[in-house]
Amino acid sequence: MTVTDEPGYYEDGNFGIRLENVLIVKEADTKFNFGDKGYLSFEHKTWAPYQTKMIDLTLLGPEEINWRNSYHGRCRDILAPYLDESEMAWLNKATEPIGV
Repeated sequence: MTVTDEPGYYEDGNFGIRLENVLIVKEADTKFNFGDKGYLSFEHKTWAPYQTKMIDLTLLGPEEINWRNSYHGRCRDILAPYLDESEMAWLNKATEPIGV
């Protein structure tokens, strides 16, 4: 099954920003399995970098910064085979790691 994750921020009568990723729901491999019911997790299917200049980095903790850097690393790995040299230069700049 697929779902979309669409966090957003809207100012009435002004503007709105929404990020949207398509995710696949899949069985999770967990350390614990209470009641032998199993758990579900998500796997990204769309890979696009987040516009860093639109993020207030002072609001992010180390775990969120690490998640963002990891996500952007996966974007580079997945998209690189489909890009030419100039597109790859753009992607590298758009996905530069940020400091913790």
